[in-house]
Amino acid sequence: MILAIIGSIILGLATPTEAAGVGVVVAIGISFAWGNLTVRSLGEAIYRSVLLYATIGFIVLGATILSQSVSVLGVPQSILEASISSGLGKYAVFAVIVVIYVLFGCIFDGLSLMIMTLPIVFPLLTGFGFDPIWIGVIITIMIEIGQVTPPIGLNLSVLAALTDHEVNLGRVAVATIPYWIILLLAVVILTLFPEIALYLPDLAF
Repeated sequence: MILAIIGSIILGLATPTEAAGVGVVVAIGISFAWGNLTVRSLGEAIYRSVLLYATIGFIVLGATILSQSVSVLGVPQSILEASISSGLGKYAVFAVIVVIYVLFGCIFDGLSLMIMTLPIVFPLLTGFGFDPIWIGVIITIMIEIGQVTPPIGLNLSVLAALTDHEVNLGRVAVATIPYWIILLLAVVILTLFPEIALYLPDLAF
């Protein structure tokens, strides 16, 4: 499975998203060959996946409508002007955004959070002079923090499901605390030394 996923990306045969699909197909084949996967259990897994996707799909739909409305109403520009006139420094505004991402990560999945916040956060931070590539790296880390933050934390739910719920969501959340702290430290380090995130892009340009 590792060779199929990583190999297809390295050889240029698939994008990371397409490689994920390749991984699913290979996993099904391996499970049929060496596991206890049956056609019936595969059908049940697909059914549960459709239900989960439909649930997330409605959230994403609502978030998309909200983000488009926010953008049309000019909310990002208004927030930028208000932030500048408030006298807050750009790092104070950035700290507020980090707190908002941590709080929103408790109740929204990563895709919904990205759709809702980027139309506001991206122009706001670029307006304060932050590098767009650096912003992308930071927001990605913040979304990953949200993925391991209860009660929604999709990664926590996946981990609990992998153990067939022998390990409950609470224990999984407690076990991920060190990684949660490490991700926040990464945000602090990248804020103090943005060159870490920009070194390779600067070489490319």
